[in-house]
Amino acid sequence: MNERSKQDWLGHDEKYALIGLSVNLEDGVTRGAMTPNLSFLTDANFQVPPLWQEWLGSVRCEEISGCNLFLLSTMKSKKAAVLDAENQILQSRVWSFYVGLLMTCLFSPAHKPNLLTGAREGGEIGIFEHSELDFPPPGMIVPYPSISGASLKAAAQLGEHLVAFNATDVPGGRWRLNRIRHLFVETKAQRELLDRIHQFTRCIDGLIVTQPGYGSKQFKSRTELFVGSRHHVLMGEIYDVRSKVEHLREHLYLEEFDREARLELVKKEAVIEFVARKALARIMGDPGLWPYFANTAALEQFWALAEDERRRIWGPNIDPLDALKDFNPSYIQDNELGGP
Repeated sequence: MNERSKQDWLGHDEKYALIGLSVNLEDGVTRGAMTPNLSFLTDANFQVPPLWQEWLGSVRCEEISGCNLFLLSTMKSKKAAVLDAENQILQSRVWSFYVGLLMTCLFSPAHKPNLLTGAREGGEIGIFEHSELDFPPPGMIVPYPSISGASLKAAAQLGEHLVAFNATDVPGGRWRLNRIRHLFVETKAQRELLDRIHQFTRCIDGLIVTQPGYGSKQFKSRTELFVGSRHHVLMGEIYDVRSKVEHLREHLYLEEFDREARLELVKKEAVIEFVARKALARIMGDPGLWPYFANTAALEQFWALAEDERRRIWGPNIDPLDALKDFNPSYIQDNELGGP
């Protein structure tokens, strides 16, 4: 591919917002339009425009040059030289694409993702704004999983639903579900294992509105809707970890090094992240579920329904043990677990 064709991702008098990522990609993933508003490029389709070197500086420009995946949203503009609401719309779209990817699959970039917005005017692709995003650190089970074309497609579709959700008039409002979504994204960038268990459990807790004094009991019983009854004990154990972290009792896990106990925490973190991710992806990706989960009043009404009706609305169970299919403790060193 020649250098000129690497600039054809943006037409004249078009604006853009993109997020550049340096990640593992499955073989055969190439550029593509995923939805009417979202597409992606790979390093084979993208060249850093010469003027960006001056705007970004050499270090950031090298980071972007090293990206191999670019999430992209563009639009035609009559005011291509102006930073305005159009750029905000594009940034919101591409951010939703990124959040959709966080909810669709596991991945960890080599460095902070770069979010840029700008336009092409007079043949030159310029930048109006640049920022760096927090990113998910490498996991212990699979440090750098690869992203597939199917995952990108699912992430773009989910991104469109995220944008639509924020534009939909949901009776009772959307605050609670938006708060849970924000907490999930924030926790994906958290490095501490116990904090991740705590916060991902809170994401699920936010969907089941446990009553004061009945947290552990209702967490175990109500999460059966999501994962089935076979994992009742496991979900109770995870909630117990959450409670100890909540009450600053982490020393029970960390004061002395016990390899097997630490490995159990690794497994529990993988499980609760998986359940939170799959549950949120299902809810955000299905407009039919929004009225049941968008706010506290709706959730209370949902959990007051008969069990059969709740199961009909929710659909098939999530299997939490799918999160452990690649778990092999021999690949995890003691120093990764906080040991000597």
